[in-house]
Order: sequence, then structure tokens, then C-alpha cells
Amino acid sequence: MPKKKNGHFSDFLKRKSLRVTGERLRLFEGVSRQRGHFNVDGLVRRLHEQGLRVSRDMVYRNLPVLLEAGVIEQSFKTNRDTFYEAAARKKHHDHLYCRTCNRVVEFSDPVIEELQKKIAERFDFKVEFHCHQLVGVCKKCRK
Repeated sequence: MPKKKNGHFSDFLKRKSLRVTGERLRLFEGVSRQRGHFNVDGLVRRLHEQGLRVSRDMVYRNLPVLLEAGVIEQSFKTNRDTFYEAAARKKHHDHLYCRTCNRVVEFSDPVIEELQKKIAERFDFKVEFHCHQLVGVCKKCRK
């Protein structure tokens, strides 16, 4: 019988000597269903709409756990907030962020990915995660 999705998360919590609580498992399930980019306030609002009662503080306390477990990834930052997305939803990609209209464009570029690998090798650095973001002003906002 296949292991439930939250079974891997439960195993991760146990390996880290963290308590496996119903609240953490509900948060895991809710985050796993998210589509697109979200910040903490948006996530809490969406989870409440789905009938999951989680507090903003509990989400903030568990962000490092969700990040380390690979459940979510940091996507991009604005001058006011940090945005995340469910890690299993998409292949790796990077972001262009317009600081004027807050538009986000996702992109992938094999040249950038290869260059990052070469730079890490040059410095004998093991990359575990990266959040590549280009910040500027889009064409529409420059007019």
C-alpha cells in the first residue's frame, strides 16, 4: 500500500525530532494544495476558506520546517513581503518581478542554470536551493 503524502512529511518531522501534530499535518495538506505564489497572509486566508483553521503565527513558526522539508520553496521577495509556492507543483523556474505593478513573470533558462552550477563548482559550494529573481520595471509600467 503506498504511503500517504503526509507520511513523508511525518517521517521528516520525526527525523528532526519535531512533534507530528494535527495542526502541522493540516498545514502540510493545505500548503500542498496551493497553486501559484502565496504569502503568509494569503495562505492563511486560503486555508480558512478551505475550512482549515490555522493561525498566522503557527504558519510563520512552521515556514522553516516546510522549507527544509522541501514542501514549499521561496519564490520571490517584494519590498514588503516574501512569496512561496508548493515545491511539487512545477519544475524549477526563476522570476522577473516588476516593482511598479507587482507583476511576476516565471522563466527558465538552461544557460543560467548551467552558469550557477559552474560558479558553485568554482567555489566548491554545494547548492541546496536558490531563489533567482530579477527586479525592475516592466515595459508597460515604463510607458
